[in-house]
Amino acid sequence: MPESNQEAAKIKKPLTLAEVKTLVFDKWTKSMDKLNLDQKRLIVYLSKFTKVEDAQKAREVVNELINKYNLSEEHAVMLVNILPEKEDEIKAYLYKDYPLLTQADYKEMLNLLRALKE
Repeated sequence: MPESNQEAAKIKKPLTLAEVKTLVFDKWTKSMDKLNLDQKRLIVYLSKFTKVEDAQKAREVVNELINKYNLSEEHAVMLVNILPEKEDEIKAYLYKDYPLLTQADYKEMLNLLRALKE
């Protein structure tokens, strides 16, 4: 692997859909007629499936999940993107990798994620 690819791999960071939507819409919607088909499809996808509108709030919740529950950034981003509606859904996503989380932890996570919908 060339050195520049290794450097790029080190700085890769998982983004929430809200963060991607903010980046994409800011840059691409000004010139919609110049976008290729894949870029247009991405805009449609983000419009339909992004559940959180505020990218900054989404990142704050990701950071809180990481700091408070020791989740990986990938798992925290996944939860923010999916926005589960029940504790059991969160447990289904996390139990294998985080078996020591308590039911109270799942309840707190759910409340934190619900706050993003408001």
